[in-house]
Amino acid sequence: MAIETPTDNTTSITSLGPQGKGSFLQRLAAWVVKLRSNPSISLEALNLKYQGRAAPQPEKLKSGLRRHFDVSEELANGCQVYTFRQRVGGSGWHIIYTHGGAFVNPLQKAHWDIVECLLRATGATVTVPIYPLAPEHTYSQAFEFLEAVYRDVLESVSPGRIVLCGDSAGGNLALTQALHFRDRGLPAPARLVLFSPWLDLALGDSRARDLEPLDDMLRVDGLRQMGSWWAGSADLAEPLLSPLNADLQALPPIDVYQGTHDILYPDARTFHERVLAAGGSSRLHVTEAGFHVFMGATFTPEARRVFSRIASDLGVAP
Repeated sequence: MAIETPTDNTTSITSLGPQGKGSFLQRLAAWVVKLRSNPSISLEALNLKYQGRAAPQPEKLKSGLRRHFDVSEELANGCQVYTFRQRVGGSGWHIIYTHGGAFVNPLQKAHWDIVECLLRATGATVTVPIYPLAPEHTYSQAFEFLEAVYRDVLESVSPGRIVLCGDSAGGNLALTQALHFRDRGLPAPARLVLFSPWLDLALGDSRARDLEPLDDMLRVDGLRQMGSWWAGSADLAEPLLSPLNADLQALPPIDVYQGTHDILYPDARTFHERVLAAGGSSRLHVTEAGFHVFMGATFTPEARRVFSRIASDLGVAP
């Protein structure tokens, strides 16, 4: 199934990079993703994999991050929080990055790669909260933790210098946190940067299933199951679970980076249109043939364009 990806300044949808099948390195990364993924796992096998498992742990911190940046580790509400600071200079920006993993998987190496690219490209301080995962926990526990992290950052950083960023489920969290903070009367962050965000836990747009043959990582039924664990007893349609259904007024400027070979792409288009209709600022940056969270393959030209664009938007010189 093809969905048009026009460059249209009136709707702020732009193609990030050339049209076509993508670079050789992106195609190579997509091939590796295909080899490592098992998107067609049955719901029964999915339950066996996650129910009753040992407590999941994040991937070990990359040695390069400790070598090149000052790293602090703290606890908030009983959960780990990493903060990375520039050793020399710094841009004054502070990015809070929430990792993806369908709300059930811990932080992976690709997430540390994204964190490192954000640090190098933007000169920012980056905070990485290791939020509690489903099925052992639900969104309400994660929200308490993430609000505590945000309040802690606000004690030393102006909200006008804070960016909420995340990929996939973490992109959902970056956005739903902004909604939650707005409704709680907390100061809004300056920007939201969302990588392949999961915006509707129910994946109600039929085009998502139509895109499954192009997506080597995700399937609608599996995501719905994991979304239901995250929701607990709540309805999947709740706006703080599925922000596609939220009141999208009075949000900070939003940039969404999305590939076309991703079942979440249709919802990214719909979300972008709804933000604009609500009077907000949204830009959708589309990468042709980009797989889910393609920017996690940080060695590709497509990923480098993403981080370069973020740096430019934050006013950081290359």
